[in-house]
Amino acid sequence: MSATRLAILTALLGPSLAPLTAQTPPVAVAPPAERVVQGRVETLDGLRVVHVWGDAGQRGYAHGFLLAADVATLVREEFAARFARLPGLLRQARGAIGRVVVFPDDVRAEIEAVYAGVVAAGVSRDMPELEREFDLTDLLVANALDVFAMMGCSGFTVWGEQADGGGVLTGRNFDWPFTGQHMLDGTILLVQHPGDGHAVASVTWPGYVGSVSAVSSAGVAAFLHIGTGKVTRMPEPESWPTAVAAQLVLRRFDPAAPAAGFDLAAELLGYTSPPAGFLTHVVLPHPLADATPVGLFEVDARKCVRADLPAGLPSVVTNHFLTRTDGRGASLDSLDRHKRIRAGLEQCLLADDRLVSVEEGWSMLRSVQRGGGHAFGTLHSLVYRHEPWVFELRVADLGAPTRDAANARRPVVAAPDSRRSYRLRRDQVFPRDPTVAPR
Repeated sequence: MSATRLAILTALLGPSLAPLTAQTPPVAVAPPAERVVQGRVETLDGLRVVHVWGDAGQRGYAHGFLLAADVATLVREEFAARFARLPGLLRQARGAIGRVVVFPDDVRAEIEAVYAGVVAAGVSRDMPELEREFDLTDLLVANALDVFAMMGCSGFTVWGEQADGGGVLTGRNFDWPFTGQHMLDGTILLVQHPGDGHAVASVTWPGYVGSVSAVSSAGVAAFLHIGTGKVTRMPEPESWPTAVAAQLVLRRFDPAAPAAGFDLAAELLGYTSPPAGFLTHVVLPHPLADATPVGLFEVDARKCVRADLPAGLPSVVTNHFLTRTDGRGASLDSLDRHKRIRAGLEQCLLADDRLVSVEEGWSMLRSVQRGGGHAFGTLHSLVYRHEPWVFELRVADLGAPTRDAANARRPVVAAPDSRRSYRLRRDQVFPRDPTVAPR
């Protein structure tokens, strides 16, 4: 962990949070025979697509039970990488749960059910480097990592006559601290099918129920980027993780009523207060006649502001606020990536066809990717369009060792250049009946 990230993390957690010394009592779980597992896992060209359906408890239990070993591995490896040498930070993060960081009731119920499913599956929950088993509070901390960590990320959106094939075409790089191969091998597409809202497909990891990169069955997309809010010691009391708010936005956003949908997004994001600031990039499935089909929300610990985007111009998002000036200054890296994507879009729109194609979108994501020895890596990338349908996902990989065998180190192959490349049909992501795999 770099000194800068450690300083920010320490500031976010704050010494005033009392350490939590007792572990959360185990959740009482019914034996598997007494519960129907409302989920299924299919593997498509190497990518695991996990469908869970029903209410929060049913979805969570299926998630935890079907992926129990993977949840245990992810928590063990990620906590060892982040906290084994900094146990005080983990104690403070655990102490923040329920006081500073909270979850809406149904999301809390879903996470508790994930844990119940893991316990019911009977897998080992040992965390040797922390000398104990992981418990429910650890899983809640894992689901709040967007509060306690920082992400990079770059993205663009074009639409209508600017997009080859029409519609709204969007691309996104997810840049995250690379803590180990578990973050790559564990990447899944989790499709949550609630009974009272749109299904949401999230590029995520076992045990994580929020959305950092996700699309809904109604075609709305949401992507998180770190922003340039003024860093505060901690979130406001009883704040939601931003990934949780993004998940709820996608479940409830009706693209037929975009103004109301963007108002809803502002309301739900208002329950968050990310200490370093976040940009939440919300993209509609269809062009609008008189407005940009993008909502960009700049949120920090004090307020949520919808950015004032230029009408008609492609949208580009990296890691600095575009409207607010009351936070930190934009980094040179963020400005550089923003300029590179903007220049790539302009070059496409000045070419003979005056269009941005899917492949050109990948070229722009490739121009701002992070791999090799960077502390941050582009761990996954997505090019998406609702109509005509495009869902192309790439997940980072590890390359060949770069040193002699005694000190072998495998560099990150950033997602846009990775061999882990997946093109999914609409019915594979959002089948009419989630209980049945499409042919």
